Amino acid sequence: MPIVSFGSAFIFSLIFIPLIRQYCLKNGIVTVPREDRWHDKPTPSFGGIGIFLSFVIGLIIVYFISNNWIDVHWGLLTAALFAFLLGLYDDIQSLSPAAKLIGQIGIATFVIVLGYSTEFFYPRIENENIALLLNTLLTYVWIIGITNAINLLDNMDGLAGGISLVAALILSYFFWREGNFEFLIISITLSGSIFGFLFYNFPPASIFMGNSGSTFIGFTLAVLAIARQPQASNVFAILGVPTLIFLLPIIDISLVTFTRLLEGKPVAKGGVDHTSHRLVAFGLSERHALIVLFVIALFSGLSAAILESINYWISLVLVPIIVISLAILAAYLSGLRVEAPSKKLDELNPVSRIIMTLTVRRRLLEIILDFFLIGVLYYLAFLIYYRFSLNNELFTSFIRSLPIIVISTYVSFYIFGVYRSVWHYLVFEDLIRLFKASIGSLSIIAAALLLLNAFPNKIIPVELEPEIIFLYSIFLFIGLGLSRSSFRILRSISGRQRSIVEEKVLLYGVNEQAQLTLSWIQSNINNKYYPVGIIASDPLLKGRLIHGLEVIGSDRDIPKLIGENQITGLIIVIDELSKDRINKLREICIQHECWIRRLKIDFELVE
Repeated sequence: MPIVSFGSAFIFSLIFIPLIRQYCLKNGIVTVPREDRWHDKPTPSFGGIGIFLSFVIGLIIVYFISNNWIDVHWGLLTAALFAFLLGLYDDIQSLSPAAKLIGQIGIATFVIVLGYSTEFFYPRIENENIALLLNTLLTYVWIIGITNAINLLDNMDGLAGGISLVAALILSYFFWREGNFEFLIISITLSGSIFGFLFYNFPPASIFMGNSGSTFIGFTLAVLAIARQPQASNVFAILGVPTLIFLLPIIDISLVTFTRLLEGKPVAKGGVDHTSHRLVAFGLSERHALIVLFVIALFSGLSAAILESINYWISLVLVPIIVISLAILAAYLSGLRVEAPSKKLDELNPVSRIIMTLTVRRRLLEIILDFFLIGVLYYLAFLIYYRFSLNNELFTSFIRSLPIIVISTYVSFYIFGVYRSVWHYLVFEDLIRLFKASIGSLSIIAAALLLLNAFPNKIIPVELEPEIIFLYSIFLFIGLGLSRSSFRILRSISGRQRSIVEEKVLLYGVNEQAQLTLSWIQSNINNKYYPVGIIASDPLLKGRLIHGLEVIGSDRDIPKLIGENQITGLIIVIDELSKDRINKLREICIQHECWIRRLKIDFELVE
């Protein structure tokens, strides 16, 4: 039956989508290009109708063949219908953010009353009423948050559909593994309808899903994710698995919300400042950006599938490492300029000023990230020392000693000035500072434990083995080094942020000034030069990498290279060139209609 439901939804989606597209084009029902949208031509945006209709027909076919109408989750399907109608009305009338939120709260209330709710707090809080209240609030946040996350993710051709397809297939795997065929039919049918839609939505898209599609898909997936109830004893199975399945939409909505608050922009307004757009600014093409995001979503989803199958103690470190890694990537992408700043610092509202002060000047986000990094690395040292096999007693020892580790590490960070360096401009001296801070934390932790255990009533019931602290200091240096150097690594991978207008240039000369020129070009987002390669006077250097850029020829190769690579300019980066040689280079550039310039670094007197 799952194959039938997927296949029928897929086929009907392939049939409905082009018919809807043709009808919209015929009647002028299209979304016109705007500054806050990514597409550049009028495009129909009622693809959600085709997704929903193919989903419904696929379910009807399966239920009719099986003749099993008793196990149909009518409440969930009715709520999904309401979500679709809310999104469709938004496509037609353009609801305000407040009106959409009220509608989403109403639909979420409907499914919560029907019993679709997380069970996260029940085994952890004895008072059932408090647990019920907290579970209900968490369910509201989850359903509304994921619904809007999928909606906001619909900002580039094929993105929301592709990420939703991955999530739906991962959920289908869980339902199949658990033998929950009622929910499996719903999730796999949804997968088929989305898959058919993607044939027309993959770039260049000929139709969009619209709010009707994104609201319906996001709501249905959010409810399905909490409808399954894994073993209650595993906190990461209950909370970590759904988070990993939707990690990319969660990070995207968090990134957009934070950066817009920071810049004093409306959070609910559309824009080209999403993760996908920042990857394009990173230097990827639109298709490559989609592939990267699909791979991240697939990796995150597969990690969720593995999470319930591996050792519980190992799962406690897997999720944080994945989340921290993607958080660092999001932090780097947030620094890429995709829109011109709308306001200056003194024009920001009070909330934005506070956020700017705490995060940029006071390094709050960096301190918070280090807090989780310290905990994960200390737990990893604990886990490795005990050969990946912990018990409740050892875990209690870890929890009791963790505050000492955290406080001692922060003290070491302060002493050695860890927060004085800026990630974007990490140099070797900063790595030395991180090494000193790691060794310093080892000494401070050891001293703190000796002092605390000197009291008659020991604060820490189980003495830590010295090897654990030593392992932690090693992991701390590695973790600090990787996190702090991540921005430089990512910048070297991207080369530099893409410019709207690029001029391909050749660098002439091999010396330290070539490195300086490359560094300036790659770090300055306002420049429009794209270095293709280096010209060296020594032909034997051809094919070598100088400062990360390849030597692609010597003087005699310049005319050929200009033609083959559509070079618009030649930049001389060395001083020791004779006037005759410069004139020859100038003649070559004039013949091939490209400019020639010389790097000049000097200090100008301010009068």
